[in-house]
Amino acid sequence: MRQIKPTKKPIVINIKNPLKILCILFLLLGCEKEKNNDIRDDFVGNWLVNENSSLLGFRSYEVTIFKDSINNSGINIYNFYKIGIEDSVFSIISGIEGTTLTIPSQTSKSNIIEGSGKIKKDEIDINYFINDGNQIDTVSANYTKENN
Repeated sequence: MRQIKPTKKPIVINIKNPLKILCILFLLLGCEKEKNNDIRDDFVGNWLVNENSSLLGFRSYEVTIFKDSINNSGINIYNFYKIGIEDSVFSIISGIEGTTLTIPSQTSKSNIIEGSGKIKKDEIDINYFINDGNQIDTVSANYTKENN
């Protein structure tokens, strides 16, 4: 007995409407993964602080910044004003391309804190007030991002 081999049929695509094919190709090639546009990513990490305090004079120390988990434009600055690495101050990043930092009035370790600043690439300049109930400290600080 002779066996008959099945022949392969060529795959033929009926291109009746080339516009449909072009649209499908465009959709397949044009799909990109969504980029992460969270401006706060640039601020996460360790920063060197050089500050001038009206009560304490010049000080230099380190802070760590994390993204706030509730507010999508908020960050938490740990060791702000050198109050402790386990305590943080909440701040909001706003403005065109995240150029403004606002520290809304809040209390940390019995200190009322409030201020604002300007953000440049790897640098933040902040002016703020610390009121411990007895005295008001006026502070200007420069934050420089450390290589993390």
